[in-house]
Amino acid sequence: MKRCMLGVVWLAVAGVGAADEPRAAEVRKAAGAKALETFTGTWEIVTVRPDGATKDARRLVFRKDGGYAAQDKDGKELWAGTFEIDPTASPKVWDHRSHDAKKTGTDVLGIYELDGDKLTVACVVGQWKGKEWAGKPRPKSVDPTGADVVLELKRVGPGK
Repeated sequence: MKRCMLGVVWLAVAGVGAADEPRAAEVRKAAGAKALETFTGTWEIVTVRPDGATKDARRLVFRKDGGYAAQDKDGKELWAGTFEIDPTASPKVWDHRSHDAKKTGTDVLGIYELDGDKLTVACVVGQWKGKEWAGKPRPKSVDPTGADVVLELKRVGPGK
């Protein structure tokens, strides 16, 4: 009888935990959709560390569909790709990959801080080997010593 009761208690606890997982996923999804609204838009690249890391890119445009484009000073698209954000993570996650990088399996893991019209991102470049990440670990802060690239951006327009 005691074993039976323990089994019932275990199933109840396991059921509550399993029920929480879909709710947590829904909370993350809702938070992500809301954050995407504030992330979407055209951002001028104000500072790049190290210099030249973004080549001729002067702007990044983030769209609501999870696509992005890097543009030169005249608005010409230099490259494009996809991105995901997770505002529920700490620090907040910003991962992206260009369409060309997808062919080689290269990925960029990053973090972001968004304060009104100021966006700061730090990221590392690497590659997935199966389920294992081959590269520096995701930055813990926007400190350039723990990242391959740190960008400071300023909002200049709404998303397109």
